[in-house]
Amino acid sequence: MRYVSLFSGGGGLDLGFERAGWEPVVCVDNDPISCETLSFNRPNWNVVCDDIRNFDATPYAGVDAVVGGPPCQGFSTAGKGNPKDPRNFLWKEYMRVVSEVRPRAVVIENVSALTHRRNGDHLSGIMDALEEQGYTFAYGVLNAADYGVPQGRRRLIVIGIRDAEASLPNPTTATSQPTVGEAIGDLAERAYDPAINHVANRHATHVAERWDKLAPGEVDPNYRRSRLDASKPSMTIRAGGGYGPNGDHLGGFHPPIHPTLPRQLTVREAARIQTFPDEWILRGPKTIQGRQIGNAVPVNLAAAIGTHLADLLGKSVRLEEEAA
Repeated sequence: MRYVSLFSGGGGLDLGFERAGWEPVVCVDNDPISCETLSFNRPNWNVVCDDIRNFDATPYAGVDAVVGGPPCQGFSTAGKGNPKDPRNFLWKEYMRVVSEVRPRAVVIENVSALTHRRNGDHLSGIMDALEEQGYTFAYGVLNAADYGVPQGRRRLIVIGIRDAEASLPNPTTATSQPTVGEAIGDLAERAYDPAINHVANRHATHVAERWDKLAPGEVDPNYRRSRLDASKPSMTIRAGGGYGPNGDHLGGFHPPIHPTLPRQLTVREAARIQTFPDEWILRGPKTIQGRQIGNAVPVNLAAAIGTHLADLLGKSVRLEEEAA
């Protein structure tokens, strides 16, 4: 099963699809460091580092699927959520690629805020474009914690398919969600290692002292950041930002506070919570490593989607054979 990967980023969606038996014929992203991460970890993948608006998809016509998550900053409630953000319209480029490839299936991932009324024109535009190109589709907001991810991360998933009934994957861990402690507990006593992106920030003494007193789940009012509870899934790992003591928006990567140590998570701990394997190395400075992790689709969720899509396409083939 082969597919075109758009807005590939740090590779979460592609790793999950790989686990489900898929092979990318091309991965497209405009961020050079994300492309470096992809090529470093999978030298055999065809990585195109360019703006999607320059990408000619016609050489890949006939592959099984097109998958990807157009940028979400303009839709997200975590940022300014500007409905007029030009990145909001990159889904049209996604659908342009679909029209050139004409795959049997498509997968679109985005923030749950795309379902909000203020973003409704974009979601309805995606649906109209799918219908015009002959796809039935199913969509809904999935919680990654229901699919083997130790994180409460809600994302909109749209699956479109030809010649079969579209549907979303059923939860795999709805009754027993994995926890932060299970994901990162062993790293607390492990030596820091930049080779695997496991490096702690040096926090000011007064900040570390304040964080040391926080109870699990308690929020530091100065930085509006929570301490994780080792017995529960994490809150959403974000790509960056956060707020300082004066309410000012911070740059850089600012993940949650460790459940037992007075520091924020390392990039590797955040990657574990996103279910990336330790063998997947993030390239670039720490801030950009964190951004790749925060923007990624959790690998286990992606694997569940890829497995479900393969099943849908297998069913489609069987129906075609029966009809013949």
